[in-house]
Amino acid sequence: MFILLLLNISFALPDFYHQFDSINLNQYSNCAKIETLIEDPKVDVITINENAKFKAFLMFGEHARELISPETGLHLLDSICNNKYDVSKYQIKMVLNLNPLSRMRVENGEYCLRLNENNVDLNRNYDAHFKQYTDMEQQTNSGPEPFSEPETRAVRDLLKSYKPNMFLSIHSGSAGLFTPHAYSMEEPQNYEELMKVLNVIREDHCPMCETGLSSKNVGYLAFGSAMDYAYDEIGIKNSYLFEIYHKDVNMINDLRVESIKKQKRSFLELKDDSSDQECFDYFNPKEKEQYDWYTQNWSDAIIKTLSLVEQQSNEDIILAHN
Repeated sequence: MFILLLLNISFALPDFYHQFDSINLNQYSNCAKIETLIEDPKVDVITINENAKFKAFLMFGEHARELISPETGLHLLDSICNNKYDVSKYQIKMVLNLNPLSRMRVENGEYCLRLNENNVDLNRNYDAHFKQYTDMEQQTNSGPEPFSEPETRAVRDLLKSYKPNMFLSIHSGSAGLFTPHAYSMEEPQNYEELMKVLNVIREDHCPMCETGLSSKNVGYLAFGSAMDYAYDEIGIKNSYLFEIYHKDVNMINDLRVESIKKQKRSFLELKDDSSDQECFDYFNPKEKEQYDWYTQNWSDAIIKTLSLVEQQSNEDIILAHN
Protein backbone atom coordinates (compact mmCIF):
# COMPACT_ATOMS: atom_id res chain seq x y z
CA MET A 1 0.00 0.00 0.00
CA PHE A 2 2.86 2.39 0.81
CA ILE A 3 4.36 1.85 -2.68
CA LEU A 4 0.98 2.52 -4.33
CA LEU A 5 0.62 5.71 -2.31
CA LEU A 6 4.02 6.93 -3.49
CA LEU A 7 3.08 6.16 -7.09
CA ASN A 8 -0.13 8.14 -6.79
CA ILE A 9 1.73 11.10 -5.32
CA SER A 10 4.34 10.99 -8.09
CA PHE A 11 1.60 11.21 -10.74
CA ALA A 12 -0.33 14.06 -9.14
CA LEU A 13 -1.19 17.01 -11.36
CA PRO A 14 1.11 19.92 -10.53
CA ASP A 15 -0.83 22.42 -8.45
CA PHE A 16 -0.28 25.31 -10.87
CA TYR A 17 -2.48 23.55 -13.45
CA HIS A 18 -6.17 24.40 -13.24
CA GLN A 19 -9.18 22.24 -12.52
CA PHE A 20 -11.18 23.68 -15.40
CA ASP A 21 -14.64 22.69 -14.18
CA SER A 22 -14.09 24.84 -11.08
CA ILE A 23 -13.10 28.01 -12.96
CA ASN A 24 -15.70 30.76 -12.75
CA LEU A 25 -15.44 32.44 -16.14
CA ASN A 26 -17.84 35.15 -14.97
CA GLN A 27 -14.86 36.79 -13.28
CA TYR A 28 -14.01 37.97 -16.80
CA SER A 29 -17.45 39.37 -17.57
CA ASN A 30 -16.10 42.92 -17.26
CA CYS A 31 -14.17 42.47 -20.51
CA ALA A 32 -15.79 39.50 -22.25
CA LYS A 33 -19.14 37.97 -23.02
CA ILE A 34 -19.46 34.43 -21.68
CA GLU A 35 -21.95 32.13 -23.39
CA THR A 36 -22.65 28.41 -23.29
CA LEU A 37 -22.03 26.91 -26.70
CA ILE A 38 -23.46 23.48 -25.82
CA GLU A 39 -24.81 22.06 -22.57
CA ASP A 40 -23.78 18.39 -22.83
CA PRO A 41 -20.89 18.40 -22.50
CA LYS A 42 -20.79 21.99 -21.29
CA VAL A 43 -18.58 24.04 -23.59
CA ASP A 44 -18.37 27.82 -23.28
CA VAL A 45 -17.46 30.40 -25.88
CA ILE A 46 -15.93 33.72 -24.85
CA THR A 47 -16.33 36.83 -27.00
CA ILE A 48 -14.15 39.93 -26.74
CA ASN A 49 -14.93 43.19 -28.60
CA GLU A 50 -17.98 41.83 -30.39
CA ASN A 51 -18.30 44.95 -32.56
CA ALA A 52 -14.76 44.95 -33.97
CA LYS A 53 -14.58 44.23 -37.70
CA PHE A 54 -11.63 41.83 -37.78
CA LYS A 55 -12.81 38.51 -36.40
CA ALA A 56 -10.67 35.69 -35.02
CA PHE A 57 -11.56 32.26 -33.66
CA LEU A 58 -9.18 30.61 -31.19
CA MET A 59 -9.65 26.99 -30.13
CA PHE A 60 -7.92 25.21 -27.28
CA GLY A 61 -8.14 21.75 -25.75
CA GLU A 62 -9.29 19.48 -28.58
CA HIS A 63 -7.14 16.70 -27.15
CA ALA A 64 -7.58 16.23 -23.43
CA ARG A 65 -4.01 15.27 -22.49
CA GLU A 66 -2.62 18.46 -24.05
CA LEU A 67 -3.27 20.41 -20.86
CA ILE A 68 -0.96 23.26 -21.74
CA SER A 69 -3.29 24.27 -24.60
CA PRO A 70 -6.27 25.37 -22.44
CA GLU A 71 -3.84 26.71 -19.83
CA THR A 72 -2.41 29.02 -22.49
CA GLY A 73 -5.90 30.10 -23.54
CA LEU A 74 -6.77 30.92 -19.94
CA HIS A 75 -3.55 32.90 -19.51
CA LEU A 76 -4.33 34.81 -22.71
CA LEU A 77 -7.85 35.64 -21.54
CA ASP A 78 -6.61 36.76 -18.13
CA SER A 79 -3.93 38.94 -19.73
CA ILE A 80 -6.45 40.58 -22.09
CA CYS A 81 -8.84 41.30 -19.24
CA ASN A 82 -6.01 42.82 -17.21
CA ASN A 83 -5.13 45.15 -20.10
CA LYS A 84 -1.77 43.58 -20.86
CA TYR A 85 -2.58 43.58 -24.57
CA ASP A 86 -4.34 46.09 -26.79
CA VAL A 87 -6.91 44.01 -28.64
CA SER A 88 -9.32 46.83 -29.44
CA LYS A 89 -9.09 46.14 -33.19
CA TYR A 90 -9.97 42.46 -32.92
CA GLN A 91 -13.18 40.62 -32.26
CA ILE A 92 -12.10 37.38 -30.63
CA LYS A 93 -14.12 34.27 -29.94
CA MET A 94 -12.34 31.70 -27.79
CA VAL A 95 -13.21 28.13 -26.87
CA LEU A 96 -10.88 27.44 -23.98
CA ASN A 97 -11.69 23.79 -23.37
CA LEU A 98 -13.38 21.90 -26.20
CA ASN A 99 -13.04 18.48 -24.57
CA PRO A 100 -14.19 19.11 -20.99
CA LEU A 101 -15.26 15.64 -19.84
CA SER A 102 -12.00 14.00 -20.87
CA ARG A 103 -10.04 16.99 -19.53
CA MET A 104 -11.49 16.21 -16.09
CA ARG A 105 -10.31 12.62 -16.38
CA VAL A 106 -6.82 13.80 -17.32
CA GLU A 107 -6.77 16.19 -14.36
CA ASN A 108 -7.57 13.19 -12.18
CA GLY A 109 -4.64 11.14 -13.43
CA GLU A 110 -5.48 9.64 -16.84
CA TYR A 111 -2.67 11.60 -18.46
CA CYS A 112 -2.62 9.60 -21.71
CA LEU A 113 -6.26 10.27 -22.64
CA ARG A 114 -6.61 12.01 -26.01
CA LEU A 115 -10.18 11.24 -27.10
CA ASN A 116 -13.54 12.65 -26.03
CA GLU A 117 -16.20 11.00 -23.88
CA ASN A 118 -17.24 8.78 -26.81
CA ASN A 119 -13.66 7.72 -27.58
CA VAL A 120 -13.57 9.89 -30.71
CA ASP A 121 -10.67 12.08 -31.80
CA LEU A 122 -12.31 15.48 -32.26
CA ASN A 123 -9.61 16.55 -34.70
CA ARG A 124 -10.55 13.73 -37.11
CA ASN A 125 -14.31 14.23 -36.93
CA TYR A 126 -14.86 17.18 -39.28
CA ASP A 127 -16.38 16.95 -42.74
CA ALA A 128 -13.16 17.92 -44.49
CA HIS A 129 -11.73 15.01 -46.47
CA PHE A 130 -13.12 12.75 -43.73
CA LYS A 131 -11.97 9.16 -43.72
CA GLN A 132 -13.42 6.63 -41.29
CA TYR A 133 -10.50 5.22 -39.34
CA THR A 134 -9.97 3.59 -35.98
CA ASP A 135 -6.72 2.79 -34.21
CA MET A 136 -7.46 2.72 -30.51
CA GLU A 137 -3.84 1.93 -29.66
CA GLN A 138 -2.92 5.37 -31.01
CA GLN A 139 -6.23 7.02 -30.01
CA THR A 140 -7.01 8.22 -33.53
CA ASN A 141 -10.64 7.12 -33.87
CA SER A 142 -12.39 9.36 -36.42
CA GLY A 143 -15.89 8.45 -35.27
CA PRO A 144 -18.50 6.71 -37.45
CA GLU A 145 -19.25 9.79 -39.57
CA PRO A 146 -18.39 13.49 -39.79
CA PHE A 147 -19.79 15.57 -36.95
CA SER A 148 -20.91 12.58 -34.96
CA GLU A 149 -19.76 14.44 -31.84
CA PRO A 150 -21.53 17.35 -30.09
CA GLU A 151 -18.24 19.25 -29.72
CA THR A 152 -17.43 19.27 -33.43
CA ARG A 153 -21.02 20.09 -34.37
CA ALA A 154 -20.81 23.08 -32.03
CA VAL A 155 -17.60 24.32 -33.66
CA ARG A 156 -19.10 23.80 -37.13
CA ASP A 157 -22.20 25.84 -36.28
CA LEU A 158 -20.18 28.60 -34.64
CA LEU A 159 -17.79 28.93 -37.58
CA LYS A 160 -20.68 29.07 -40.05
CA SER A 161 -22.47 31.83 -38.16
CA TYR A 162 -19.40 33.80 -37.05
CA LYS A 163 -17.44 33.66 -40.32
CA PRO A 164 -14.10 34.72 -38.84
CA ASN A 165 -11.15 36.17 -40.75
CA MET A 166 -8.75 33.90 -38.87
CA PHE A 167 -8.83 30.41 -37.35
CA LEU A 168 -6.19 29.13 -34.93
CA SER A 169 -6.10 25.81 -33.07
CA ILE A 170 -3.57 25.25 -30.29
CA HIS A 171 -2.06 21.82 -29.59
CA SER A 172 0.98 20.24 -27.95
CA GLY A 173 3.09 17.18 -28.62
CA SER A 174 5.34 18.80 -31.21
CA ALA A 175 7.04 22.12 -31.92
CA GLY A 176 5.51 23.56 -35.03
CA LEU A 177 3.63 26.35 -36.79
CA PHE A 178 1.43 24.83 -39.46
CA THR A 179 -0.79 25.73 -42.41
CA PRO A 180 -3.33 23.62 -44.24
CA HIS A 181 -3.42 21.00 -45.47
CA ALA A 182 -3.29 18.17 -42.97
CA TYR A 183 -4.98 15.60 -45.24
CA SER A 184 -2.61 15.92 -48.22
CA MET A 185 0.74 17.25 -49.37
CA GLU A 186 -1.02 19.91 -51.43
CA GLU A 187 -0.18 23.50 -50.51
CA PRO A 188 -3.10 25.92 -50.14
CA GLN A 189 -3.45 28.62 -52.77
CA ASN A 190 -2.33 31.40 -50.42
CA TYR A 191 0.53 29.41 -48.92
CA GLU A 192 3.07 32.20 -49.38
CA GLU A 193 0.86 34.68 -47.53
CA LEU A 194 0.31 32.23 -44.67
CA MET A 195 4.05 31.63 -44.44
CA LYS A 196 4.80 35.36 -44.17
CA VAL A 197 2.91 35.34 -40.89
CA LEU A 198 4.39 32.09 -39.61
CA ASN A 199 7.96 33.08 -40.41
CA VAL A 200 7.63 36.12 -38.14
CA ILE A 201 6.13 34.03 -35.35
CA ARG A 202 8.92 31.47 -35.68
CA GLU A 203 11.62 34.14 -35.56
CA ASP A 204 10.16 35.86 -32.49
CA HIS A 205 8.67 32.99 -30.51
CA CYS A 206 9.86 29.58 -31.65
CA PRO A 207 13.06 29.56 -33.74
CA MET A 208 13.30 25.78 -33.46
CA CYS A 209 9.75 25.17 -34.67
CA GLU A 210 9.09 23.33 -37.90
CA THR A 211 7.04 25.68 -40.06
CA GLY A 212 4.86 25.09 -43.10
CA LEU A 213 2.44 22.53 -44.46
CA SER A 214 1.04 20.43 -41.62
CA SER A 215 1.16 17.09 -43.43
CA LYS A 216 4.77 17.46 -44.52
CA ASN A 217 6.04 18.48 -41.10
CA VAL A 218 4.22 16.12 -38.75
CA GLY A 219 5.01 13.09 -40.87
CA TYR A 220 1.49 11.70 -41.38
CA LEU A 221 -1.81 12.62 -43.02
CA ALA A 222 -4.71 13.71 -40.80
CA PHE A 223 -8.15 13.42 -42.38
CA GLY A 224 -11.14 15.33 -41.03
CA SER A 225 -9.18 18.00 -39.16
CA ALA A 226 -10.61 21.25 -37.82
CA MET A 227 -8.00 23.37 -39.61
CA ASP A 228 -8.77 21.86 -43.01
CA TYR A 229 -12.49 22.23 -42.36
CA ALA A 230 -12.04 25.90 -41.50
CA TYR A 231 -9.93 26.49 -44.61
CA ASP A 232 -11.64 24.37 -47.26
CA GLU A 233 -15.27 24.26 -46.15
CA ILE A 234 -15.83 27.54 -44.29
CA GLY A 235 -13.39 29.49 -46.44
CA ILE A 236 -11.22 30.95 -43.68
CA LYS A 237 -8.07 31.60 -45.67
CA ASN A 238 -6.02 32.50 -42.59
CA SER A 239 -6.18 29.11 -40.85
CA TYR A 240 -3.36 27.83 -38.68
CA LEU A 241 -2.41 25.19 -36.15
CA PHE A 242 0.27 25.78 -33.50
CA GLU A 243 2.02 22.92 -31.68
CA ILE A 244 3.41 24.69 -28.63
CA TYR A 245 5.21 22.08 -26.53
CA HIS A 246 7.32 18.96 -26.94
CA LYS A 247 9.37 17.58 -24.09
CA ASP A 248 12.50 17.10 -26.21
CA VAL A 249 12.58 20.64 -27.64
CA ASN A 250 13.89 23.29 -25.27
CA MET A 251 12.21 26.45 -26.51
CA ILE A 252 13.25 28.45 -23.47
CA ASN A 253 16.99 28.10 -24.04
CA ASP A 254 16.68 27.90 -27.82
CA LEU A 255 18.64 24.67 -28.17
CA ARG A 256 18.79 24.06 -31.92
CA VAL A 257 19.92 20.43 -31.97
CA GLU A 258 18.25 19.51 -35.27
CA SER A 259 15.14 19.97 -33.21
CA ILE A 260 12.48 17.88 -34.89
CA LYS A 261 14.89 15.23 -36.15
CA LYS A 262 16.03 14.49 -32.63
CA GLN A 263 12.61 14.62 -31.02
CA LYS A 264 10.13 11.80 -31.34
CA ARG A 265 8.47 12.18 -34.71
CA SER A 266 4.94 12.50 -33.31
CA PHE A 267 2.57 11.34 -30.60
CA LEU A 268 2.11 8.17 -32.68
CA GLU A 269 5.32 6.88 -31.16
CA LEU A 270 3.68 6.87 -27.75
CA LYS A 271 2.49 3.34 -27.12
CA ASP A 272 -0.65 2.30 -25.33
CA ASP A 273 1.48 1.05 -22.44
CA SER A 274 3.12 4.45 -21.90
CA SER A 275 2.93 5.46 -18.26
CA ASP A 276 0.79 8.35 -17.14
CA GLN A 277 3.92 10.25 -16.21
CA GLU A 278 5.45 9.70 -19.67
CA CYS A 279 2.30 11.04 -21.30
CA PHE A 280 2.09 14.07 -19.05
CA ASP A 281 5.75 14.95 -19.63
CA TYR A 282 5.45 14.47 -23.40
CA PHE A 283 2.67 17.01 -23.82
CA ASN A 284 3.06 19.42 -20.91
CA PRO A 285 5.73 21.34 -18.98
CA LYS A 286 6.02 19.98 -15.45
CA GLU A 287 7.94 22.80 -13.75
CA LYS A 288 6.33 26.11 -12.78
CA GLU A 289 9.05 28.16 -14.46
CA GLN A 290 8.51 26.29 -17.71
CA TYR A 291 4.74 26.58 -17.42
CA ASP A 292 4.92 30.33 -16.93
CA TRP A 293 7.28 30.76 -19.86
CA TYR A 294 5.18 28.69 -22.28
CA THR A 295 1.84 30.27 -21.39
CA GLN A 296 3.36 33.76 -21.71
CA ASN A 297 5.35 33.09 -24.87
CA TRP A 298 2.41 31.58 -26.72
CA SER A 299 -0.04 34.21 -25.52
CA ASP A 300 2.34 36.80 -26.99
CA ALA A 301 2.59 34.74 -30.18
CA ILE A 302 -1.19 34.54 -30.58
CA ILE A 303 -1.55 38.31 -30.16
CA LYS A 304 1.20 38.88 -32.71
CA THR A 305 -0.54 36.49 -35.12
CA LEU A 306 -3.75 38.49 -34.78
CA SER A 307 -1.86 41.69 -35.53
CA LEU A 308 -0.04 40.29 -38.55
CA VAL A 309 -3.13 38.73 -40.11
CA GLU A 310 -5.20 41.87 -39.50
CA GLN A 311 -2.52 44.03 -41.12
CA GLN A 312 -2.27 41.65 -44.04
CA SER A 313 -6.06 41.69 -44.47
CA ASN A 314 -6.07 45.50 -44.56
CA GLU A 315 -3.34 45.51 -47.18
CA ASP A 316 -5.36 43.09 -49.31
CA ILE A 317 -8.42 45.36 -49.05
CA ILE A 318 -6.36 48.39 -50.12
CA LEU A 319 -4.92 46.50 -53.09
CA ALA A 320 -8.37 45.32 -54.11
CA HIS A 321 -9.61 48.93 -54.24
CA ASN A 322 -6.64 50.22 -56.25
